[in-house]
Amino acid sequence: MENVKLRNQAIEKKREVLAKYGGGKALAEMLGISPPAVSKWDLIPPYRAFQISQYGDFTMQELRPDLKVL
Repeated sequence: MENVKLRNQAIEKKREVLAKYGGGKALAEMLGISPPAVSKWDLIPPYRAFQISQYGDFTMQELRPDLKVL
């Protein structure tokens, strides 16, 4: 049950990230990937979450609460 809660939090955070950075196309451009790649995400992949966290607006823990971050 806890995993479902964390997964739902991660999905909601993806929506926040997309809104913050102006949508999937803009986020894809920031990350140097294609917009279709972003649109396929259910959850932000771990490496992409790390990249996004480097902008300083979100932490890895916020973006992917289901992962253990050292």
